[in-house]
Amino acid sequence: MDLGLLENNGPRGARKSYVTSIARLGLFVLAISVIAPSVASGDPDVAPSTSSSAAAPVGATGGPLAARSQATVLWSEFFRGPLDWRDPQDHGSLMLARVYAVEKENGLSFLRAHHDATSKGAPPAIHFGKAFDGVPLDKVRLLRWRWRARIQPIVSDDPWEDMAASIYVVTKAPTLLRKGRGFKFGWLARPGPSRTYQRGLLQVVQRSDPPGLQWKTEEVDICGLYRQAFGPCENEQIIYIGVLTDAEGAKSTAEGDYAGFEIVAR
Repeated sequence: MDLGLLENNGPRGARKSYVTSIARLGLFVLAISVIAPSVASGDPDVAPSTSSSAAAPVGATGGPLAARSQATVLWSEFFRGPLDWRDPQDHGSLMLARVYAVEKENGLSFLRAHHDATSKGAPPAIHFGKAFDGVPLDKVRLLRWRWRARIQPIVSDDPWEDMAASIYVVTKAPTLLRKGRGFKFGWLARPGPSRTYQRGLLQVVQRSDPPGLQWKTEEVDICGLYRQAFGPCENEQIIYIGVLTDAEGAKSTAEGDYAGFEIVAR
């Protein structure tokens, strides 16, 4: 039974409608939520991503993009206009609005995610993101975004279970019967294991900084990281980029902000 998120386009498959894409995305979310993460042993850690005080990590660029004004941007989302992101499992607009809202602060538009899982009838963990027809991975120089962790949930054994902010980049959707490929970049409540996998998606500890109001900018060479984790990135495509702020497992509260997403071409 194929529960794929978005089938490849062009020579490797027929183009699917956006409605079908969203339906399959819902099944993808179900697949990664009902099955516990699997851990791969013996792999080296992936260091946190670019910051002024951190060394250059695996899969990240060597520093800030030198010529941003001349870079070709394949896709961007700055939350300034109509938003074509979706809740893959279609929990309904009222439930979605209890977790996600576009806000503005000092002229910056951003997506705020607040998940309060402490009360009866609280929203479940809700994925929210953009489904693509397919962005060729070998044409991508880097994925850039800004974020901040405002409130971290109270976690116990596994810091990957709940967190203030996480980014999903999917190239092959996992199903109930088949592992996928892609990445989950996490801002964890405390340091945790890296090089672990959630239904085939590599979990990368991007940060474990304490919560605060300061924005952090990340630049990750997705193609380079894909080569290290899975093999050649040629003929692969980005089919989904999304966020998840989640406190469901810990029955706690999590809050994170997201801004300035860009896919930059080579």
